[in-house]
Amino acid sequence: MMFERSVLIRRALIAIAAVVPIGAAVATSMPKDAVAGCQITVSVRNTGNQAFTVHWDESKVKVSGGTWDKLARNSSEVVGAGQTKSIVYGALLGCGANRRYQIHTSQGGDEETTYFPSSSDWTKDETPRVDVSM
Repeated sequence: MMFERSVLIRRALIAIAAVVPIGAAVATSMPKDAVAGCQITVSVRNTGNQAFTVHWDESKVKVSGGTWDKLARNSSEVVGAGQTKSIVYGALLGCGANRRYQIHTSQGGDEETTYFPSSSDWTKDETPRVDVSM
């Protein structure tokens, strides 16, 4: 069966119009980690003698030349004395990028921000461990 060229083009355009919104909907509804270029585990170790809360949803990561991005959404947990807690996030720019971490913690009414490796240095470490004592 032969189809005219205009019929084939019209059918192709209809098929594309049907698929593109579905693909866009799937891409925007996928969690950030599902499309990540690298999985990085950030750990916070309590080197003090009292528990504190690490606020993953207020903690951030920055790629050299980029802007700060949250490590997680709606997530925090208590880190007891001597304990280590971790979170895995999907890094979009791959494992080899220079990064800086900003970890937000609180204890009672006190809040603290700790930078890793520092407020001016960068790391390519895929398993950074941030020591915090409050």
